[in-house]
Amino acid sequence: MKRFLKISLFVILGVFFVTGNSMAIPTVDGTFNLSEWAGYYAEDDGVRYYDGFVNPGWGGQAFDVEYLGLYITSDKVYFGLQTGFNVAADNVSGYRPGDFALDVNGDGTYDYAIDFSISGTTSGTPASFSLYKVTNWEDSVYFPIANPFEMKDGEKVDDFTGVFGSGYYANNSDGGLSYVLEGSFNLSLLGAYTGNDIGIHWTMQCGNDYLNQTSAPVPEPATMLLFGCGLIGLAAVGRKKFQQAITT
Repeated sequence: MKRFLKISLFVILGVFFVTGNSMAIPTVDGTFNLSEWAGYYAEDDGVRYYDGFVNPGWGGQAFDVEYLGLYITSDKVYFGLQTGFNVAADNVSGYRPGDFALDVNGDGTYDYAIDFSISGTTSGTPASFSLYKVTNWEDSVYFPIANPFEMKDGEKVDDFTGVFGSGYYANNSDGGLSYVLEGSFNLSLLGAYTGNDIGIHWTMQCGNDYLNQTSAPVPEPATMLLFGCGLIGLAAVGRKKFQQAITT
């Protein structure tokens, strides 16, 4: 019996430590760390310099959306963006950076927008975010597949602070200057959330490039450990009853 419990405990703890390592919460520091976002980001890092084409449009590095991350715990929503589009500028070649769009019902409709402003252009400076419940969206200029672009009408839910960063990052396989936005807010702010997976979307006004990511809430390590201990307890009780049935 003791041997059985020991083996079961080692198995559960092994699963706990493996999954715990894969559930490291992203650090909101203005650098899109791929290991921190692992399993919870979409990637489209591939600017074709020879003709400047970027899916679905064109524009080269300045219009490339490289990574978009979404990580959800039982009480927090973490999001991150890395792009060649200068999100700290009012516009790039006449086009504005878009808002983050959130679909919290899994119905293909974006219910919330995350608007942002940056207090400075220095990497590592604070970024101010505002969460809105959206009633109307504005679409991109050129490519409908990249819609929506920006909130047109909505009701503010809350303000919160994140981080802006910029630099020449190793995760940009084509090189070039990249810009990063990262932030987090309380999941409870999403009043329309029904427990489904959440989708996030981002593009710029021209719609030259875009990314979508869908993520489910991640179980907390403590919850998994309690679940594992419960399994051990159930297994032990079942084994004891089985042995009693044999001896009687």
